[in-house]
Amino acid sequence: AGSSPAGRVEIEDGPGTIEPYAGKVLFVAILVLSSFCVGLKSAVIHSRAEQLWVEEGGRLETELRYSQSALGEVEGSTHQLVIQTPQDAEASLLHPGALLAHLDVVKAAASVTVHLFDITWRLKDMCYTPSVPNFDIHFIDQIFENMIPCAIITPLDCFWEGSKLLGPDFPVTIPQVGKKVRWTNLHPVNLMDHMKEYEPNFPYSTLEQHMKRAGISTGYQEKPCLNPKDPECPDSSPNKASGMAPDIGAELTGGCYGFAAKFMHWPEDLIVGGAKRNKTGHLQKAHALQTVIQLMGEKELFEFWSETYKVHHVAWSQEKAALVLETWQRRFSEEVKRHMSGEASPSILANYNIFAFSTATLNDILCKFSEPNFIKVAIAYVCMLVYASISLSRWQEPLRSQLSVGIAGILLVTVTVAAGLGLCAVLGIAFNATTTQIVPFLALGLGIDNMFLLTYTYAEQSNNESHFDEQIGVLLKKTGLGMLLSSLSKVLTFLVAALVPIPALRVFSLQATILSLFHLGTMLLVFPAVLSLDLKRRRAGRSDVLCCCLPSPTTPRKHQTSEKLQTITRALPPDRQQTVTSVVAPASATASDGWGGSTHELLDKPKSLMESLVGDNCGWRGFGSWYAHYLLSPPVKFVAVVSMLAALVASVWGVTKLTDGLDLTDIVPYGTTENSFLAAQGRYFGFYNMYAVTGRDFEYPTNQRLLYEYHEAFMRVQSVIKNDNGGLPEFWLGLFRDWLIGLQKAFDRDWRNGCIVQEWWFKNASYEGILAYKLLVQTGHVDNPIDRSQVTQMRLVDNDGIINPKAFYNYLSAWVTNDALAYGASQANLRPEPKEWYHVPSDFELKIPKSAPLVYTQLPFYLHGLSDTTEITKAIRQVRDLCQRFEARGLPNFPSGIPFLFWEQYLMLRQTLGIALLGALAAVFVVVSVL
Repeated sequence: AGSSPAGRVEIEDGPGTIEPYAGKVLFVAILVLSSFCVGLKSAVIHSRAEQLWVEEGGRLETELRYSQSALGEVEGSTHQLVIQTPQDAEASLLHPGALLAHLDVVKAAASVTVHLFDITWRLKDMCYTPSVPNFDIHFIDQIFENMIPCAIITPLDCFWEGSKLLGPDFPVTIPQVGKKVRWTNLHPVNLMDHMKEYEPNFPYSTLEQHMKRAGISTGYQEKPCLNPKDPECPDSSPNKASGMAPDIGAELTGGCYGFAAKFMHWPEDLIVGGAKRNKTGHLQKAHALQTVIQLMGEKELFEFWSETYKVHHVAWSQEKAALVLETWQRRFSEEVKRHMSGEASPSILANYNIFAFSTATLNDILCKFSEPNFIKVAIAYVCMLVYASISLSRWQEPLRSQLSVGIAGILLVTVTVAAGLGLCAVLGIAFNATTTQIVPFLALGLGIDNMFLLTYTYAEQSNNESHFDEQIGVLLKKTGLGMLLSSLSKVLTFLVAALVPIPALRVFSLQATILSLFHLGTMLLVFPAVLSLDLKRRRAGRSDVLCCCLPSPTTPRKHQTSEKLQTITRALPPDRQQTVTSVVAPASATASDGWGGSTHELLDKPKSLMESLVGDNCGWRGFGSWYAHYLLSPPVKFVAVVSMLAALVASVWGVTKLTDGLDLTDIVPYGTTENSFLAAQGRYFGFYNMYAVTGRDFEYPTNQRLLYEYHEAFMRVQSVIKNDNGGLPEFWLGLFRDWLIGLQKAFDRDWRNGCIVQEWWFKNASYEGILAYKLLVQTGHVDNPIDRSQVTQMRLVDNDGIINPKAFYNYLSAWVTNDALAYGASQANLRPEPKEWYHVPSDFELKIPKSAPLVYTQLPFYLHGLSDTTEITKAIRQVRDLCQRFEARGLPNFPSGIPFLFWEQYLMLRQTLGIALLGALAAVFVVVSVL
């Protein structure tokens, strides 16, 4: 039957926009992606722990920036730590053998040297040493410089063997004494008495006062020996005569004391871990021992050696000081590992694990772990390439094979990942361990998902559904919306996850967001061009992969070309209510195409869902039919709904029971010494030091009472360690006050004895009395600094314990310089540094320089019992609340220390995660609703 153009309706789509320009699209896409890849050259890798863990732009970063501006560095000191544990987890270390093994390792490690800048650096060159006053007598000052040891916090200080760690490396020869003096044979009081006979003009009373105030008396000579048979064990040791081993638990109970007992009390929780006690509180078992060597910070080391002969031939800088510290710390850790490997004293150390730790080695591990492992990445991508090749190839049907499409897709995903990371680098998003160890593999999975979806849909799409030119359009119509929805949901979810305040996780979320967007763009815009080229290959009848080299298959192919069919509908007269529909070939079809037959021959009969799933196997078809009826039965549906509700309720209940995780050990690679150390430290000690920092815009001289109240308030923080009397250790202002009170007493005594009068002092006045006189005449005014009439009108400290506020900063200059041991022990780190002024009794100049107003001070505290994240966050919350209360009273302050550096983010973590979860759900809802 004929047909008229007016009565013909053609269901025909125009050609796609990508297919004719597939090559151009690929060329431009590769060019653009390659341009982004160049951005990888500007990538910056963050590997330091504080860079991964400290929130950017938050309260903590502001506090760290303030500390760095005041101190010149974030931390004023560093620590080298050693922990010893038994091989048998149930064994105790409270026996001489364990402590002697500890001594052997620490002594050997502390003796290491490094050679840098043509200088040999030892521990003594960079450790923290207690300060002593300057007596302006060269050989005396030289003796003190050589004899004052490094500050080492160790359980060995409870025993005579602790003196073996103090050196000095080269014994000191003291004039008129004769013998070589080390701390192993030094009795400070006896030595003082002996020297009085030969140097009667030296101000021994002043030195004795310093020693008394610091608690320096007998040194280690009256402490028990772990090995009383040691030839050097002194006769004055309590167990030397008996030869019996000491009661280790009794000696360690309550902690140990260094050579300056008043300023060097090491709390038991700091040096002994995993302790078990009897009813009276005495130690019965201990599963860990810890030693801490205090080192200078890089700025402090730089300033200490600046303008000295030791570094006169090098351009000494803070960077060089940092290199010296880091190199020595690495050598220390290497020496501990060497000992534990059995190269030294294997029989002694066979039953113990000993781990060394420092920030330098931790940063080395994180830096190494943050470096991209191209071999692992390549293996992962090659494995995916092999999988795609196997799953997409059809060796029996080379025309329908999709091996080349899979290879091209994998390569496209690879380039997309590199381009996305390049854009991240250009945008200033720093790389870290998650970028190099997680993101490439995650991005591979996300990109391959959509690639396989498009490829399989393309493979299953019937050639007769549309014309060749429309195949890609139909394909995107089928899969594009689903891909867009799922990809945008992932993008928004990752983007909302960036609300988490931990930088390492935030960077991961942002990078995953950008990579997901890149994958979405390439899968919707670029990969269809690859499929278009494959369609052209099929149309040309070329084999897969080597389509340009291999000839066309010679076997007949069903529907080698797929021409678009026309559906023509005609209405029959006269009422035009009946129609006849016929399917005909286009006019261009020729007889050679062999087209003919019925519509059933032309169009494949669609399979049912069951046939698609199980094929033609009768057994599987029967099982599938039974299983479908089973799932649809009312009892099964009821059980499924009830189970779902129960799982939902259990999930909600489980959320309320979640505890905070992601401890510090989680950012350190497993299997490393540093990870083992952190695990043991968290398990057995849970001990940290912290500082309460007070800042600028505060009148310290007139607000001393508020400072005392602030210090005493830490008594109510449960995790803060108290001293033997149940109180807190003294802080800088209390030590400053006590020093002035002692001087006032000396002045009052000299005044009563007539050694000092209002205008002057006599030769028989004491060293402390003269110093007090000089302080009393200070007015605190620069234009009129001296007023002798004040010696009878005011006191250095009033009856309420308040230092004279008018001359506060003059007194501070004198205290820091002339009571250096107490100032060093206070760990106050006053900034700006007080001016130096040395008291010389024969100097009649009364003017004492006035120090600048303080903008930074520290109050040290020890925290214990912080073995897990819950306990740590509880302590942080208590300290933060305390600081906020005093902030409201006008005292600018904040806490500082490792707990606040790494666990501060947990205070708001749950709220942040809740917001992020709600944001992710809302984002997905909006995407689904809109699209």
